[in-house]
Amino acid sequence: MTNSLQASRLEYAVLSYLSQSDIPVGATTLVLVVGKKFGLSQATLGRKLMQFDDEGYTNLQGRKGRVLTGAGRERLEELERELRQQSHHSRLLQALNTDSHEALLDVLIVRRALEYEAAALAAEKATPEDVELLRESIRLQREVLADNRIPYEEDRAFHLLIAKTSRNQVLLHALQLVWQESLDLPATASIRRSVGSELVVDHERIASAIAERSPCRAGQEMVRHINQIIGDVEQYFIRKHEDEEPVDVSTFIGGKEQ
Repeated sequence: MTNSLQASRLEYAVLSYLSQSDIPVGATTLVLVVGKKFGLSQATLGRKLMQFDDEGYTNLQGRKGRVLTGAGRERLEELERELRQQSHHSRLLQALNTDSHEALLDVLIVRRALEYEAAALAAEKATPEDVELLRESIRLQREVLADNRIPYEEDRAFHLLIAKTSRNQVLLHALQLVWQESLDLPATASIRRSVGSELVVDHERIASAIAERSPCRAGQEMVRHINQIIGDVEQYFIRKHEDEEPVDVSTFIGGKEQ
């Protein structure tokens, strides 16, 4: 857990407890209720409470203790939204990092939906410079393949170029999250190679549709591409299941099974 997340949770715990009390709450009570949960001494929690006073979130009422202010209630609502969003984000990252057959297919299904839109938009908005960058990316992929290597980074770069060419920042960031936090790009490249698929042919069809400014065909070619990946992944795992060999897709990082 990061320090900032821990601090937010502590702040939320203190303000939340104060919000539930109809009377002022003393520091000793907060140490017993909140301090032990976070492993804080009375002195440390006391400094935190004084910080809340300074920020206007709490109001010290003499020896009786503290009450939550209007600003404190607003801060509490803000923290609740932040922590809920962080929880959703953490669950998403956990799903993306799950090294299983089912999780890999789930990621590919999400990619199929997002990248269909990215390819279609790219075909509408691509400049001649964008098209040239896509063609250069394909040329680099072929060079890597000719050297009997798998173009992991070149594959990622090609898909990133399409997302950037879509000129849709929300779509770009959604795809970057999927690509950066999941194992599917290197894993699927290795799997496709192992079942005999040609890795660059699909990319050439997608780039051609974008160059011809055909959104419908570009989207369809992208869907065909990812459907082919899904098919290759399923075929690979069927073979592995028949051989009764458990597979961890993280073993493909680096280009071959360990």
